[in-house]
Amino acid sequence: MDESRGQSALRRMRSWGRESASRAESWFHEIRERVTVVDVGARVYERDKEAAGTLLGSALSLRLFLFFVPLVLMIVGLAGVLGSSTNGADAVEAAGLSGTMAGYVDDAFSQSGSTPWIALLVGLTGVATTGRALTRALVLSSALSWRLGGKQRTPVRVIGLVVGLVVGLALAGAIMNRIRQTTGAAVTSVSMVGLYAVFFAIWLMISQALPRRTTDPGASLPGAAVIALVMAGLQAVTQFYLPQQISNSSQLYGQLGVLLAFLGWFFLLGRTIAFSFALNAVIYEQVGSVSVFVFGLPVIRRIPQSIPAVGRYFAVDHVAGGAPEPPAPPDLPGVHRP
Repeated sequence: MDESRGQSALRRMRSWGRESASRAESWFHEIRERVTVVDVGARVYERDKEAAGTLLGSALSLRLFLFFVPLVLMIVGLAGVLGSSTNGADAVEAAGLSGTMAGYVDDAFSQSGSTPWIALLVGLTGVATTGRALTRALVLSSALSWRLGGKQRTPVRVIGLVVGLVVGLALAGAIMNRIRQTTGAAVTSVSMVGLYAVFFAIWLMISQALPRRTTDPGASLPGAAVIALVMAGLQAVTQFYLPQQISNSSQLYGQLGVLLAFLGWFFLLGRTIAFSFALNAVIYEQVGSVSVFVFGLPVIRRIPQSIPAVGRYFAVDHVAGGAPEPPAPPDLPGVHRP
């Protein structure tokens, strides 16, 4: 008798759970139909899941980490090659380094014989190899988010551009570290705005080299804004919070903290990159590009008419005398998963 009552209560609980889930789903669909922001957010989530954002984000994180390992080796080898004409202490001061890292750089400039040349050659080879793998992952993630399929070519020109721009991102962070060392936290806080602009511009150029459904740079603006915000935030944590924590820790735990911080940095950045591609695609398909609005302004709308190449590049050929309309979502083919 007790067993029968228990089964009956379990069935009622299951029935109540199914009804509650069904009501919640119906409520959410109604909200999506009424609120554009909610609908776009749900579509971004669905597109990110459809494009294997979690998997490709992890792949991008690993490739970013593997790219910076030979990059550091290349820099160390270059430091050794220049050691005869450059003093290690001067390089440490110019880079704004301290502690264990300063000791490593000083040792790198003290290398002799063929060791620095070997390190430089191995580093260059590693940068070229891992740079190709990183570019391939970026191309695949962007193509799947834009529903272009996974069979995309990766030209050498794109590899060189991506590698150069990623190195530029690293240099921008190093320059910010130097500013913090020489000017203090107050000026560094203000300069973070400029760093955000640099990150934004560099990532916008990287996005332009990746496969998309349009050449319009305006389609890449949302993702570039998110990537720059995340990178600037991580840079701020690295500059203001992490050094103080390491200085208050033992040498062992301080070095482990640095390692864990950088691994987390790469993971968060890789996942954000994959998400940004889905964000760009969905906003462009559902809302349109900011370029349509800009080239629809009274004076600027004449530019595509006078210079057709500009109109084709920004995908605003249709903008004429009337008010601009956002592009309709394209007829999208099926997705080829990796």
